[in-house]
Amino acid sequence: MSIAPRPWVNDIQSYRPGAASGSEDGSMASNESPLGASPRLGAALADAVSRLHRYPDPLAGELCSKLASLHGVHPDQILVGNGSDELIFLLSTAFLAQGGHAVCAEPAYQIDAISAASVNARVTRVPLAQWKHDLAAMARVRADIAYVVNPHNPTGTVRSLQEIRAFAESDAASLVVVDEAYIDFTEDPEAMTAIPLVASGRVAVLRTFSKIHGLAGLRIGYLVAAKEVIAALRKVRAPFSVGTLAQAAALNALEDTGHRDAVREHTLRVRNELCRLLAAHQLHAVESHANFVLVPVPDEAGFVAGLRAHGVSVRPGSALGAPGTVRISVPTEAGLALLAEALHHVLPVNHLETCDHR
Repeated sequence: MSIAPRPWVNDIQSYRPGAASGSEDGSMASNESPLGASPRLGAALADAVSRLHRYPDPLAGELCSKLASLHGVHPDQILVGNGSDELIFLLSTAFLAQGGHAVCAEPAYQIDAISAASVNARVTRVPLAQWKHDLAAMARVRADIAYVVNPHNPTGTVRSLQEIRAFAESDAASLVVVDEAYIDFTEDPEAMTAIPLVASGRVAVLRTFSKIHGLAGLRIGYLVAAKEVIAALRKVRAPFSVGTLAQAAALNALEDTGHRDAVREHTLRVRNELCRLLAAHQLHAVESHANFVLVPVPDEAGFVAGLRAHGVSVRPGSALGAPGTVRISVPTEAGLALLAEALHHVLPVNHLETCDHR
């Protein structure tokens, strides 16, 4: 190769996505929606197809207006992106490039660390405390951006709104970015969300349509932040990064509240059943408020390989910064039965227990 990457790029650990299994029901590695997208999506996309010869709305104005109304903010406080990952990269470009400093948990959501490293920013990783963000320790780090993934990925644990408010008021970071990709799977999303803190100017909130709305394949998410933050990000974003089909799908998802509620009900119910199934095999999941569970296992590689041999793919914890564990997405009903059969072959069955809430 005649050109070399900038020196800091060589130190970046590439993102490793979860592997799919040979079937929809057996794919439990990537936290995808077990019920898919809204059944009304086809009609919405068919209508949008007639506009594909035109460029998409560069700022997703209609979607921003609906999101602003939903969250009680001004449309200029919303930026729609090509998945929330694009927005994380934009935050790094605008606020961390060439010597900025980010603080995050260890293990981190990988894109937080990768995006910061890609612009030659410094990253401080603060180990979790009992599987949760150690906000007290993070508050001792002076940083430009603090990333708080709530619920956390890969553990599924949460910090309360009161705890995040206190952290934001500590003045340790110039901007606290709260990633709420999994907020819909908490016990009370409205009480948990940090969107009310955006008014302070010190907090920004990330959301995605990939999880509860089942639009992972269309790549669309959004950021709620102060107008000044959104204005800065608009300067560095690609002009047409969110396509027409993705915008149409997101609008449809917001309208189909029944499907969203069905996904939430399924996830909370099957998550509990999943914990009980694992406990029957003496595997105790970390208490999760997301659409997955993290499970310590005695032989990570052997466990992952054993499940794969029986048609189930899960995410190795070592790929997520949590060696000695696996992350299992909440499956379909058929997927749960498939996992039960796989576990029967991989591990002996013991007496039924409830989740070990730690």
